[in-house]
Amino acid sequence: MKKLSIKTKIMLWFTAALLVLVVGVCLINFSVSRQVLDQSIQERLVSTVNTNAQEIEFYNSSEETGEAQDYFISYKGGILKIDNDFCAYLEGISTALIDSENNLIYGSMPFIISSDEAFSFTAVGTTKNENGEKYYIYERKLSGESLDGLWLRGVVSASESTHILYNMVRLSMWLIPMLAILILLGGYVITRRALLPIEKIQQAASDIAASGDLSKRIDLDIEGGKDEIRQLAQTINGMFDKLEASFDAERQFTSDASHELRTPIAVIKAHCEYAREFAQTPEEFRESLEVIERHTDRATELISQLLFFARLHNSNHQAVLVRTSLSEIVSSIVDDLTILLEGDEKLDADIEEGIFVTADKSLISRLVNNLIDNAFKYSGSKAHVRIVLRREEQEAKLTVTDNGIGISPENIQKIWSRFYQEDPSRTETAENSFGLGLSMVQEIAHLHGGRMDVKSVQGEGSSFTLTLPLHEEG
Repeated sequence: MKKLSIKTKIMLWFTAALLVLVVGVCLINFSVSRQVLDQSIQERLVSTVNTNAQEIEFYNSSEETGEAQDYFISYKGGILKIDNDFCAYLEGISTALIDSENNLIYGSMPFIISSDEAFSFTAVGTTKNENGEKYYIYERKLSGESLDGLWLRGVVSASESTHILYNMVRLSMWLIPMLAILILLGGYVITRRALLPIEKIQQAASDIAASGDLSKRIDLDIEGGKDEIRQLAQTINGMFDKLEASFDAERQFTSDASHELRTPIAVIKAHCEYAREFAQTPEEFRESLEVIERHTDRATELISQLLFFARLHNSNHQAVLVRTSLSEIVSSIVDDLTILLEGDEKLDADIEEGIFVTADKSLISRLVNNLIDNAFKYSGSKAHVRIVLRREEQEAKLTVTDNGIGISPENIQKIWSRFYQEDPSRTETAENSFGLGLSMVQEIAHLHGGRMDVKSVQGEGSSFTLTLPLHEEG
């Protein structure tokens, strides 16, 4: 059974279940039908006898006795007229006219009733013939002028119901196998059509696994139906879209990281070779060492940021989300940075007290630092940065606004990509920027169930807003 396909299992199960149901219903039906048929035969027996009783009349010899088709019997100085509608035998029921001496006057009986039993069946009863066959019997005494002493006796074989049931069983012996075949064929067609998309899903997954091409998709008529399998195919296609985008992003990230590391490593190698082969004086050695140190620091900073991204997505380094005062974090960072301002740089803050969020304090601190550092980095020597923290309904909103170079409308969504820089040549700190800060900010925000929004006018400045859900007590 374990080796059978799902399609075969479904077909066998439902076919067996339906057959058991049909056979069970038939058995119950036969059992109930036997009782119903017996009751019906007894009712027909009584009805036939009572109907025939109305077809018997007594006439004096001088009276008009009826039509030629009627049957006439001399009885007690008169004539018994038995109408031609009298049914001596109807659908297995025999009816006979009997006198008080148990003599047959008219009709026929399949067997003789003994005098001991005669006239004792004023309600339907049972008797047996000489062969032991069971019969239902009903007797009615006639009433009316000169009809005293006459009885109508009706009998019918109890096996009439057995014959009907036998015919039903014989018919069922043909119908049930035919029904089973129809069910099997119908189940096969329905199951095959229902599971055909799964075969396509399996084939598509095999093709993708074999080729490694994540651009392939499950080719189903998604709009042709809304059943669960098509929804599954649509979900898998959506998963492939995300996987493809993720692999493309990681591939681009690896390429960009390699490119960023190539420059400082190349410079370090070049100055090492220069110092070894051409440097003659201590000043020349010192100059090469300074360049090597500067580019080593740059490479170290890049590696540090790359390690941070790796840890951010590592399941073994999950963020510790606890009730954290966002107001205190922002205030502390602003106080620390205010001391470090140089020249015409300005930093204004409007921080609402008592704003708590569910967060990892170190990650949120890094996010806020990156936003503020980014604002100063791209605003030049006359940077004016404003920080506003407010509670809005069930959310905390932190906005960092600068008067920097701004972002062009066509590039405003690209700033969240790793290694992207709007125009590094226009900033004094371009060589110390890798374009990872805003990407890091967005990923930390998403990790906390928040989001980042940006508004910018090129040449006038930008406004970055972090939105986080407030901490819920209890």
